[in-house]
Amino acid sequence: MMRQLLLFLLLLPIVSWASSDPLLPDDTYLNTVTQPEQAFGQPVGKRHLRYDQVLHYFRTLAEQSPRVAIESAGLSHQGRQQIAAVITSERNQQNLDNILAKRAKVTNGDAVGGPTVVWLAYSIHGDEASGLHAGTLFAYYLAASTSPEVERWLDEMVILITPSQNPDGNDRFANWVNSYTGHNLNGSDWHREHFQGWPSGRVNHFMADLNRDWLYLRHPESRGRVAVYQRWQPHVVGDFHEMGHNASYFFQPGVPSRTHPLTPTQNQSLTAALGRYHAEALDAIGQPYFSKESFDDFYYGKGSTYPDINGGVGILFEQASVRGHIRDTDFGKRTFREAIRNQLATSFSTVRGSYEQQQALVQYQRDFYVDSLERGEDSKGSGLVVGARGDQGRLAALAEVLSAHQVQFGWTEEALEASDIQFASDSLFIPFAQPKYALVEALFDHRTEFEDNTFYDVSAFAVDLAFNLEVADLRREPDWRPSSDSSVSFDYQPALAWVIPWEHRATPKALNTLLNAGVRVRFIETEARLQGRTGSVDVEPGALMIQGRQPNLEILLPQIAEMGVVPEAIVRGQALNGPDLGSRKFHSLNAVKPMILVGRNTSQYEVGQLWNYLDQQVGIAATLVDGEYAARVPMEDFTHLFMVDGRYRQLDAKLQARIERFVREGGVLVAWQGGAEALARKGMAPFDIKGRQDLQQQFDEPSPQFAERSADRAKRTIGGAIVNWQLDVSHPLAYGLGHQLPMMKDREMVLAPSEIGRVVATYDEQPLLSGFMAEAYQQTVGNEASAVVTPVGQGVVVALSDNPLFRNFWLGSERIVANALFMVPALH
Repeated sequence: MMRQLLLFLLLLPIVSWASSDPLLPDDTYLNTVTQPEQAFGQPVGKRHLRYDQVLHYFRTLAEQSPRVAIESAGLSHQGRQQIAAVITSERNQQNLDNILAKRAKVTNGDAVGGPTVVWLAYSIHGDEASGLHAGTLFAYYLAASTSPEVERWLDEMVILITPSQNPDGNDRFANWVNSYTGHNLNGSDWHREHFQGWPSGRVNHFMADLNRDWLYLRHPESRGRVAVYQRWQPHVVGDFHEMGHNASYFFQPGVPSRTHPLTPTQNQSLTAALGRYHAEALDAIGQPYFSKESFDDFYYGKGSTYPDINGGVGILFEQASVRGHIRDTDFGKRTFREAIRNQLATSFSTVRGSYEQQQALVQYQRDFYVDSLERGEDSKGSGLVVGARGDQGRLAALAEVLSAHQVQFGWTEEALEASDIQFASDSLFIPFAQPKYALVEALFDHRTEFEDNTFYDVSAFAVDLAFNLEVADLRREPDWRPSSDSSVSFDYQPALAWVIPWEHRATPKALNTLLNAGVRVRFIETEARLQGRTGSVDVEPGALMIQGRQPNLEILLPQIAEMGVVPEAIVRGQALNGPDLGSRKFHSLNAVKPMILVGRNTSQYEVGQLWNYLDQQVGIAATLVDGEYAARVPMEDFTHLFMVDGRYRQLDAKLQARIERFVREGGVLVAWQGGAEALARKGMAPFDIKGRQDLQQQFDEPSPQFAERSADRAKRTIGGAIVNWQLDVSHPLAYGLGHQLPMMKDREMVLAPSEIGRVVATYDEQPLLSGFMAEAYQQTVGNEASAVVTPVGQGVVVALSDNPLFRNFWLGSERIVANALFMVPALH
């Protein structure tokens, strides 16, 4: 009898009567689950947690609690493991495969049944750390609480928790803050704790804002995150952020008129319904808040909007930031623990509201995909055909994006013509009749008129313009197959010479590989027709020519072919048309060694975009030179200096003189946006800048009504619109591009060149392609210069008014950077 009683007692749940952390409810908790304070040796929020500490704790929860499982979301750039903690009842955990199989049918519009899925995604900006800490506390609560409410939640729901969507940025920030925190906390705005180093913890390894990368997935963190989304198809996503320290607390819905027109009205109604739970939770703790102000719901590349075009409900939360441990604010002293408390409160309200609104959320998700499929089936055409003018690299990049978002697509069997455009076989075809039709609409949206012209982020993001693709509607569905038939076949045999087309996205990497291996490579500055092994070979300006009698080509050329760029064998030195192989129209290319001026007063985003492109796409180890010591750098050891957007206050007389000598002695200086403005302001290059004041001559006088000041300011801001460049394709800066080039414009500036400067690109007379740009700006920007190349001594200055690498998803204009690296130095 005693043995049976002992066995019975051992099988009972072991509980403690309260959590040690007062931020959590006064429930009973399982003693078998380690409390956060026990794991970290201090209350959560006492010091900023490193990601490895949080990851270890989540793994501990999964080991100790049958409610918790850990799912991989891939690795960050620096190799940190990203996770989604899957928290649900033990019964559901044992049935996860079946639950996921049902979730896979959601996009078909099927009534799949099973648990409602809520995803709480925290701290995509690494220095917005209250989310990471709140998510850690909430995960413990769900794993250990014996509350009947929690048991009901977990019986009927699956709750995903990602404590940090940017672990690299999180650790950069945590180490900074902890390094400048004493035992006596300092809330002064001027304390170094609150002034992060450069780059900040907001960004990832390559200094990207990951909350702008949900759509185009240029970083591994984003690809892993979207894979989790598509696998689980959550009904609700909570996206937890921070804002300025003198604010209060924000939750969506934001400004109703700033919602993307493709977002269903029912989505906003559900967001508002959930908002009532957030208001109740914040009222209960006396926390002021606001809603339906400031923030929009437009660009689908953010965590709170991506769900809105994928059948879910995304909700943005913004907590006033402490950016440390304590901060003096307009609301008095604000502590990090208070910030965690608020994020924890809306974590509870998100789950509580989603639980009580389950029926509406499930019905909405099904209706979304049913409606999307029906609208696709009712479309006038069969689908879109997409081409890239012979560059399968950009088409392959689009295919990767579509695959990640589970958009149905394939490849055409034969060449075809549509809208007066010739599309080669193996072009990409996207059928309209599919559940992801709504997302396809968003990806190819070109609208230029809006109910509200104020945007929190960009007003345009069309993929065909970003990737510089040709697109046409097809009435009849072509013959197509689900996989590409563009596999590379290359059989190396010695030849007199080899030609590689320059327009392929991978050719700059191929060129860099050859040059670093000591291969002599030249390029042609004009068109030609050469005799190939099996027929004539047409080459365009910029095409690479490699003499055949060089060592190791039998090894290197197959490696180049594996990049997707197939060398063409040339068997005669005399051209069929145009210059012969020995002509002076061919110019030698040299290996490059670029440096980038970085540090405070330069844009961390744009430095990161350039660094990422050079490192990841071209294979160049760029040297990042901080302005604090740049004047001491032996610049003669480098070929290029890049100055991206920024204020460049570090550009003192000594550094200025050093850069000017670098250019005069043969260096290439490439500058855009703020970098070009700095050169003009300092008189370092013979061109000028027309800025906002110069371009506003066509504007009417601002409204005298004080209440209209925001609307007036919005009209005078180019926050992100797609415009058309007209290119001089005979210039080496434009090799591999067409006469027209879509560009993202987010700065009120154009170039005013001197007589010695060569204008390579101008804005179209009617420049706007997509997004919002005030009519007055369209009139003043049209026909103005956007790219200028100016010789200075033995060197050259390349100036651009727009960023050719915008967020690393503006693939169409990457070629300008490659041309500035390789072509311009040889022929300017």
